[in-house]
Amino acid sequence: MPDLVTHFAAAYILKVPRQWSKFRIPFYIGAILPDLLSRPFYIIYPSAAFVVYSFHTPLVTAVVCLLIAQFFQEEIRPGVRRNLFLGIGLHYGLDLMQKYLISGYVWLFPFSWKSFSLQLFWSEEALQFVPVWVALVLGIETFIQIKKRIRKENLP
Repeated sequence: MPDLVTHFAAAYILKVPRQWSKFRIPFYIGAILPDLLSRPFYIIYPSAAFVVYSFHTPLVTAVVCLLIAQFFQEEIRPGVRRNLFLGIGLHYGLDLMQKYLISGYVWLFPFSWKSFSLQLFWSEEALQFVPVWVALVLGIETFIQIKKRIRKENLP
């Protein structure tokens, strides 16, 4: 799977346009949520992999998204929910591109235990780009902050 940095960087780059900035945080959370639901438990309890494996599925993350959205004010709940789902969609879109040795993610859990993927890259290959993603995000954020400061100084 692409690592959390790759998932976050992809979400950050997609949410840079100003018109999308209102619901950036839910989008970022959605982009890393499937891994946050499954990886810590898998690391702590490797013997429970069979159960934890289901936490990284569209059905389980959709239910968690619906629950998370309930913690927000009713007026913004639809935007939060939509951006959580869009972030999850981005996450699974990236995961769908990987190659697997044994089996991949079970996208249709609990209806099917079959997995499929586009077989474009091995999950470890994404790690070599982590410094590039970090530099890109920091560069974009620095540019945005400089642009804001210049704009603020030029105001009458």
